[in-house]
Amino acid sequence: MIPRAIALAFVVLAATCDASLAAGVTIMAEDAAPPFSLADGTGFANDLVRAAFKAAGIDVKFDVVPYARCKKDVEAGKVAGCFGMSWYKGMETSVVFSDQPIFRVHADVFVARGTSGISRAQDLMRGKIVGIVNEYEYPDTVYNLQQNGVTLQRGSDDITNLKLLARGRLNAAIVMTNDLVPQLQKATQAGVENQVGFAFRLGLEDSYIGFSRKHPQGQAALRSFNEGYKRILADGTVEALRRKWAVQ
Repeated sequence: MIPRAIALAFVVLAATCDASLAAGVTIMAEDAAPPFSLADGTGFANDLVRAAFKAAGIDVKFDVVPYARCKKDVEAGKVAGCFGMSWYKGMETSVVFSDQPIFRVHADVFVARGTSGISRAQDLMRGKIVGIVNEYEYPDTVYNLQQNGVTLQRGSDDITNLKLLARGRLNAAIVMTNDLVPQLQKATQAGVENQVGFAFRLGLEDSYIGFSRKHPQGQAALRSFNEGYKRILADGTVEALRRKWAVQ
């Protein structure tokens, strides 16, 4: 049995940590991940995060920024949290994820229309150049392509990579897609939907809120989000948000 004095200390510590959220918490949100997080601060993930904190009695504000900054600032402890993040090597020392993911995305391989012989990972062999986005996380199945001699070329965004693919500058491009928007949406945005097409799926990636281990509100915000998320899963809020943002 834990001595009464120690148990009381734990209670006081928890109350102190949660009190750090009394004035609210600021979380960084990615600015270019539709329909999850948009530049205007809206999106499925934004709605979900706001609802979870509200269910926990916490006022949350969003700082909408490019993903690279979002990730770096939460690693450095400049902000309490960032979404949506996926696992990457070394993140455990500075960031802890929410208990459950907030959404899931697919690593889809796109090739130029008319390309033959690329329908599985084994077809991407030595000498092939595959476009990915700098600072984004991908499933291990993507990084494993390098073992076959594939070059993973990092670009600024998916739109640029799809344009390069259409021009023959890449052999393939990996685009993270989801079930809430058409698979060819980014190709349409790039104006190359008639020049590139889906080839095969290379894996899944869960996306979370990452909370800073260094920020003074990080651990309390993690606890509050996890508790609030349980509540909105149970009361149907999450399912309602999925219906709200689904376009197909």
